[in-house]
Amino acid sequence: MQLQLWSDMNWRLILTLIVVSGILAYLGDVLGMRIGKKRISLFGLRPRDTSRLITAITGVFISIAILITMTVISENVRTALFSMKFIQGQLQSLTRDLQESRSESQLMALNLLDSEKRLKEQEEKLLSVQKELATAQPLLEEIRQSLDTTQKERDQLEEEKKALAASVEELKTEAEELRKGLIQIRSGRIAVFAKEILGQMAVEPMSGRSEAEQIFQDLRRQAEYVIAARTGLSPSEIVLAADIEKEMESIAACTEQQGRKFVRTVAVANAVFGEDIRITYEVSDSVLVYRKGEVLYVQAVDPGTVGENAEAELHLILRMVNRKAVQDSIKPDPATGKVGALDATEFFDAVDTIRKAEGKLTVEISAAEDIYTEGPVRVAISIRPAEEQ
Repeated sequence: MQLQLWSDMNWRLILTLIVVSGILAYLGDVLGMRIGKKRISLFGLRPRDTSRLITAITGVFISIAILITMTVISENVRTALFSMKFIQGQLQSLTRDLQESRSESQLMALNLLDSEKRLKEQEEKLLSVQKELATAQPLLEEIRQSLDTTQKERDQLEEEKKALAASVEELKTEAEELRKGLIQIRSGRIAVFAKEILGQMAVEPMSGRSEAEQIFQDLRRQAEYVIAARTGLSPSEIVLAADIEKEMESIAACTEQQGRKFVRTVAVANAVFGEDIRITYEVSDSVLVYRKGEVLYVQAVDPGTVGENAEAELHLILRMVNRKAVQDSIKPDPATGKVGALDATEFFDAVDTIRKAEGKLTVEISAAEDIYTEGPVRVAISIRPAEEQ
């Protein structure tokens, strides 16, 4: 560091200043001594003061000589003496420019980082796209090959299209005829409803095949009479359609069986007047659920509270009997969900008895006959004063 400092010093300027200063000092001293010896007086001063004045003037000349020498020899000194303010102004301007350049450099550095980040994201997307393109390339080749095949198929389809157009016209004509037929069917009355029971019979244990076949024939006639009575047609005009194979299976299920069974004739779907009526047979086990006279439900009724609602109260009691029977495994009608059967005269007689009563009553519902799984639940209504319970 010190060697660098010594090597950077302007030795030429320093030596020149030392030599010039020494020469001027020597000349001033010699001149002063000579003036002093000669007792020369300037400006009316004493010789001693004159000698001092010459020495001072010599010093001034030394300084002027030093400045002139430095100005001639050193460009830096010339700049310092004559261009200092200009240089200071330039330094300030350059300092501001430098600060602005640094700010711009920092902003450019941030923009560069952001650009690098976006560039990296774009590179990653490019790699992803390249991978997808590499994956899709084989598919593209397959598609190109299939296009050639598709073109051939297209020509064939054009020919088929013409044939189909002709078929469509025929189908439209047929559909119009079917629509007219459907309107006619919908405008007709329903002869039977889906899941409607058209007949029901019990099959006793150990019945032979002939007996089972007779029961199925009776069920068919029973269904014909039910539909005939509803439509006003003759039973011979009613056409019942059944699956023969399933009917044979049902007959076999009723033959030589240890337990009691019952068979129901059920309508498969809705049918209007004039249509063939599709039926099926349902075979189920039959067991005794209620014995004749068995009490099914008991309800206390206060005529003063019930009043004119006696009919609704009795309907509610019968619905409770219906619920109990279903819970006790009585098969309900699939179409209505009901299991009971009660004579209308007996029902309204019971309603009239409740309305006319003056005290509390006990309404008792009992089985009118032995009731099996297939039902129906035929009941008897017994009404008596509550104190007799």
